[in-house]
Amino acid sequence: MKTYFTFLNIYPLLRLGLAFNIFNATTERNDDLVVKHQQMNNSIDTLTIFSDVMNEFESLQNWSRLCNISQSSHTDFNIVCIINGESSIKLTEFRNFTYRVSSHIRFDLSVTCEDGIIYFPWPFRAEKLHRVYIKDCIIKVYKSDSKNPLIGRIPDTIKYLQMDNVTTILRMKEVYDSLSKAKSPISRATECGPENAFAIIRRGTKVEFEDFYNYHLYDINALAQSTHYFSIQKRTCLYKNLEVFELSGRNDITRSTISKIVHTDIAQNLKILNFSGDGMSDIVYKLQGWRLRFPVMEYLDFSNNHIKVIPKIRDYGMTVKKTKSVGIIDIRRNEITSLTKGMIDSFSTHEFVKVDISENPFLCDCGIIEVIEYLSSKTMPKAYDYLDSLECANPSNVRGRKLISLTPTELNCNKDTVVNFPVVVLIIITISLVIITLFTLIYFRNKIKVNLCSRLNKNVAT
Repeated sequence: MKTYFTFLNIYPLLRLGLAFNIFNATTERNDDLVVKHQQMNNSIDTLTIFSDVMNEFESLQNWSRLCNISQSSHTDFNIVCIINGESSIKLTEFRNFTYRVSSHIRFDLSVTCEDGIIYFPWPFRAEKLHRVYIKDCIIKVYKSDSKNPLIGRIPDTIKYLQMDNVTTILRMKEVYDSLSKAKSPISRATECGPENAFAIIRRGTKVEFEDFYNYHLYDINALAQSTHYFSIQKRTCLYKNLEVFELSGRNDITRSTISKIVHTDIAQNLKILNFSGDGMSDIVYKLQGWRLRFPVMEYLDFSNNHIKVIPKIRDYGMTVKKTKSVGIIDIRRNEITSLTKGMIDSFSTHEFVKVDISENPFLCDCGIIEVIEYLSSKTMPKAYDYLDSLECANPSNVRGRKLISLTPTELNCNKDTVVNFPVVVLIIITISLVIITLFTLIYFRNKIKVNLCSRLNKNVAT
């Protein structure tokens, strides 16, 4: 408790009673006064910060004309841009702006284009930039900072990055200059992007060349060398906060892009990994150690691709201590046509993983009878209740019907005519061995006859 005597010293002519009342009124806790003082200072700081930020932002002609800025909290600002027609904005200008404002500020940037262009070099580094959302834009100079050493000196502050339906326009020289070479590798910032992010989402992005007709002017073999130099760098990106990583709906995705996040980079807190709609046909097998690489993974999305075969996916269960929930591996809407008893049997061992194969174009022929009988008699984990709802895509007479409801008669299959594949294989092997044995005997029998005849003729002649 602290008492303020200065009040009576300043006003000595006040009557004693009045002074005593005021004296009591001013016996407040020191921390209460500090709080009030901070609140008053904060209000002054808010006015100062807002005024400074607005003045600096107004100096960016294109940005202030095409974007609206608002204050969402004491130190947080939202910038929303609509880029249309022949308008454009440059990230370099935004960098100069963020560099000049207070270090306590954070910016959330949202850019939507209507036939507009933005000049944003990857990895979109700018001080105090917290969130980035880009939609329907054409991006130029995307690779211009690939080997710029100064980019690594800009703090990596992006926590959320999302790009929807973005087209990157490249030039041959820009690509050639950005290739990883022996004495000039690409920067860590370029390779890893925002390593401190919680979510990195690139959805429906594509790449187009502005001057592909000039490809003959450059050494195409450098592309292969670039891949080699990129590989021997063995750089591991460390995403210590990353929970969502999505590369979906892309036409330009490569195996190396997928393999890097799956096999090289470290993302121990990753919960959602999304490669849906990327045109992949054989990538799932690379994730056999999925739970060991991503101990808290909840959702692996490979839907809407061209996967034809379901790999055997292990359930690592409690071998990973962080595992507490069922991890879903989504392989819906692919090109899986055959379903076997062995496949279903492997699912029956799953306790901490669910493989979703629904909405695939299953072929319901005589071979499916064994699966139907197995599903009818086997007790599956609750996560696989959906198997009872699987539907046929072919042949046309049973299209849309649930597998579990079909009978051998409807499939024109009697019990005796249902194909038992192991038996068929054994029969084929047996027949093949018999035929080979017969041909061998015939061959050697004829050879023996020829040898005997030649010997007999020789004896007769002598």
